[in-house]
Amino acid sequence: MYVTIQTHFGTRAYAEKEMGGVFEGTGVFLDGSWTLDGSVILGAGAIGFMEKAARVLDFGSFERTIQPMSQDILTAFSSKQLQHISVSLDNADDHFAKMIPTEPFLGRPISVYVGFEDEPPVNHLRPFAGIITELSVMDTLELEADER
Repeated sequence: MYVTIQTHFGTRAYAEKEMGGVFEGTGVFLDGSWTLDGSVILGAGAIGFMEKAARVLDFGSFERTIQPMSQDILTAFSSKQLQHISVSLDNADDHFAKMIPTEPFLGRPISVYVGFEDEPPVNHLRPFAGIITELSVMDTLELEADER
């Protein structure tokens, strides 16, 4: 299980443990050029993370709330359940305290993925995708996000 945060500078990925498998660099410069035999574009299907680290302390729980139903039957069918998540990241070394002023997380997209390290990221499930609505930076970075 890992979380990705898309900032203005790129995508950052965090998990409870170091991410290996398909997340490890291969030592090849993935610049979108073709391989020598012309079969594959370098970097096709790869995710370019600016940072990947074992910083997740707690994923919290996924919460859903039901919006009030309307008397109008068409409105009742179009209402949906909104999802909320809280994620705690380790900030004991002030990593995020130094990063947040120059690379704000507030209002940025966040996604939670579940998958095996040896499977391509396209095969991973995404149980949550939303926007970071609140954050608190102390010894831990507490992120609150809502589905949009």
